[in-house]
Amino acid sequence: MRIDQDSWNIIQRVLRRYPDNLKEQKADGAYRERIEREIKAVELALSMLSPEEQQVIRARFFTDRRRNISYERIYERGYSARQMRRIVKRMVYATGKNLGEIE
Repeated sequence: MRIDQDSWNIIQRVLRRYPDNLKEQKADGAYRERIEREIKAVELALSMLSPEEQQVIRARFFTDRRRNISYERIYERGYSARQMRRIVKRMVYATGKNLGEIE
């Protein structure tokens, strides 16, 4: 389950854009299709996680659009850094599969 670094970065960018995409759903054309495809992929991947794991994803990706929040700053979620990395990897993998970025 090794993910190429370029694909990993693309998928993380999609995850960070998710809150903004929800606001921009009313766009037209191919842009709208891309937004809808990304929203569906992220929501499907989020639905596979438990509510506590979803909190980790929200804290890491949805807090700051420019960059990911470090694991040390979200340590109060009750998971170790290693557990959070595993949660994030599952989320990135599921989102990438739904987007078609990972085969």
